[in-house]
Formats: sequence, C-alpha cells, structure tokens
Amino acid sequence: MADMMQRLIVFMAAAALAACGPKASPPTVAPTPSDPTPEDEEGGGGGGGERTPYTSFDIEDNRLVLPGPIVFGTDELDQSASEAALWYVHDYLVAKSYVTLMRVEGHGDQAGEDAMILSGAQALAVAHWLVAHGVDCNRLLAAAFGDSKPVADASTAEGRARNRRIEVVNASLRGIAIGGMPVDGGAPAAAPVCD
Repeated sequence: MADMMQRLIVFMAAAALAACGPKASPPTVAPTPSDPTPEDEEGGGGGGGERTPYTSFDIEDNRLVLPGPIVFGTDELDQSASEAALWYVHDYLVAKSYVTLMRVEGHGDQAGEDAMILSGAQALAVAHWLVAHGVDCNRLLAAAFGDSKPVADASTAEGRARNRRIEVVNASLRGIAIGGMPVDGGAPAAAPVCD
C-alpha cells in the first residue's frame, strides 16, 4: 500500500508539473501551427476544411478502437505520427457529449517507478493535446498503469512494443460511472487534467 501511495504522489507531482506549461512537462503537447483549430472543424469541413471530422467510431469493452497508435518519440508526443488517432479521440468526444468522463490510459512495457511516471506523463500529454484542441479538461482523466496490464508477452521485443500503448476508455456516461466501476479503472495512479 505504501508503494502504491508513493507512486501516486510521484504521478500527481508530474501532473502538477505538466499543468505549469510545456517547458515543465516531460512530453510537449502544444499544437503545431498546421493543426486545424476547433472552429475550423465545426463546419463539417467548411472554411478551407483541410480535415474531415470522423463521424463513425468503434468501441470494444468501452475502449475506443483507435485507427492507429498514439506514438511518442524519446521525450515528446509525435503529433504527426499520431494525428489520425488524436483527431479520432477528439471527434469522438465532440460527437458524444453524453460521455462525461474519458480515461486516457498510459501503459508501459517495463516495471518500476520510472515506467509508472512515463506512462502517466504520456497519458497527460494526450489529454493536454485534446484540451489544446478544445476538449473540456473536466471530461478527461489521465491514468498511469505502467506495466500492470500487459497485452502481450513482455519477454519479446514485439510483445514489449505492443504493451507500450495509450488506450482511451469511456469512464462515465451522463455523470454516472460505467458499470459502477471506479472511473480510474483501478489504475495505480490517476490525475485530473484540469489545473
């Protein structure tokens, strides 16, 4: 229990640092100048619409099935490689206003405090990207799982690569936790996205 509390304190400290601005946050999340603004998207592609918003979404076990991975470089969110998945999550939240809380889960491929911090920082980076693109921060919760929920054999390079991931999960609908489960999904550490 003490170890879990220590990890939670470290993650919450990382969340507080992330709220201070992009220089204090391990992963950067500022939108690039070429990203469309939320105003550009609302017209369904009008106003020079470089991007057509997603209108169809796949859900499995309350998880949003992303069109591709959300990718991180050595220390920051790779926005160009993650663009399709990030906009997919954004458009889902815009279209589904009854989803009152979405959990952004960071999963890692290694054990230890560093992996927990990294998975939490990556979840926060995704959440901050969404907020920078118009999603209400009150609708997002960043959760750090570290290596606690592997989906593949961690003894192989391929398995470790599959275990390093961001998942986006419906946590509450119309203000009610789904299935009576905790909105943090049982994460060892979780942090709200708003300051």
